[in-house]
Amino acid sequence: MEVTKKDVEKLIEVRKESSFFNHFWNVLIYDFRAKGEIGPNQIKVWRQNMWNMTFYPIFTFEFNANNNLTDIKDEINPIGKTFIGVLLIGFLYLIFPKNLSGFDLLDHLPFVILITIFAFLIVLVARMVYRFEKQNQLEQIFEILDIEVEEKKPEREWTFKKIITRLLIYPFCIGLILFALFYLFPNGKVFMGIASLGFGGMYLYADIKILIEKKTTGNNV
Repeated sequence: MEVTKKDVEKLIEVRKESSFFNHFWNVLIYDFRAKGEIGPNQIKVWRQNMWNMTFYPIFTFEFNANNNLTDIKDEINPIGKTFIGVLLIGFLYLIFPKNLSGFDLLDHLPFVILITIFAFLIVLVARMVYRFEKQNQLEQIFEILDIEVEEKKPEREWTFKKIITRLLIYPFCIGLILFALFYLFPNGKVFMGIASLGFGGMYLYADIKILIEKKTTGNNV
């Protein structure tokens, strides 16, 4: 059965333009209703939720001349992109001093490597959270629109690669949470505290939720 533009419009609870301001306001007011922008040949749909208020996806549904669905694309919302950009710029500010002429890279190499690893892990966590949220919302959309997809084999969660990743990321996320609770918030750095707590908490929540769901599914088979 073909999915039409009218079918996709039913996903939208509130019509909004997909602008930076609207996404920023969406983050501030904790509005979890599905929003969308309807164009001539495409519809953009997005929705945040309680645990992921920053790295939610925007889905773009594309239609042909007969208003039948031809493709679904996704991208991270502009607030998520900006958030990562600001953090990376902040890391560069920490690495390079105001007086670049007197900066010796070799003398500061251990610190530069540490900051680079920290930035890489931040981006990795953000990417993992985004991919989890994208897949979760996409499955809900397919169910609502009655789109049939090929049944995939259950992905193994305890492969060597995933075990190593968890051994690296879990302590990092716990460290971010402790850093926020015992240093950033007590010293009045609320924004950085929320960011640090959010990054650490989002990944742990998403990954542990996946493990619980996979274990529950496995027990029911």
